[in-house]
Amino acid sequence: MEQKRGHSGVERRRRAILQAARAMLNREPLSMRRLAIAAGVSPATPYNLFGTKRRLFVALYEEQRIGLITRLEASDQPDAFARMFHAIHLFGRELAEEPAFFRALFATIYASDPDDDAPRGEDPGMVFWRGLVGRLKDEGLMRAAVDADAFTANFVYLISGATLDWVEARIDVDRWEMAVGYGLALAGMSVASPHVRPAIAARLDRFEARIAAAANSGPALGQPG
Repeated sequence: MEQKRGHSGVERRRRAILQAARAMLNREPLSMRRLAIAAGVSPATPYNLFGTKRRLFVALYEEQRIGLITRLEASDQPDAFARMFHAIHLFGRELAEEPAFFRALFATIYASDPDDDAPRGEDPGMVFWRGLVGRLKDEGLMRAAVDADAFTANFVYLISGATLDWVEARIDVDRWEMAVGYGLALAGMSVASPHVRPAIAARLDRFEARIAAAANSGPALGQPG
């Protein structure tokens, strides 16, 4: 019983720190000292539970991905390709709603940290998208000969590049969503099973129309505004 209470206390402090960190990052840069005060814990507790600031950011990233999965599973999407496109849309809305948080998050977790020599583990984003690509295979929407891991890795390179452009304010969220969605549609056409190609082709046409309209109203994708 004592051990169970101890675990629940640790989890309660961990949750308080993560909630306070996300709220702080939406207002200002993260200070571990101010974070401890906001979370109602001792100054040493964030370090005891997370080790370094970067690992705290990784925990925030993992939590964000879990929340995104929950929202995605609650949505009514007809198949795994539709879920991937909807995941892009949901993530884009999150970027629009909490830009300061996400810019700080991605700027930190992808930066090198000489004070953090612990193994980095797998990127939560890679885990998230691999799960969605696995559903393509499970539902027979991806040709059997396609290497799902290679497809996932290349898609993550695409979304990471677009996200870096957004972090550095080279594109806005709408152009981020167009770039990533168009990239998925292009890649999807080459790997999809024949029976789903018409639906992906229709999405490709819609993205091309949006990109053309955006080009007429401002800089091209990837160009500074």
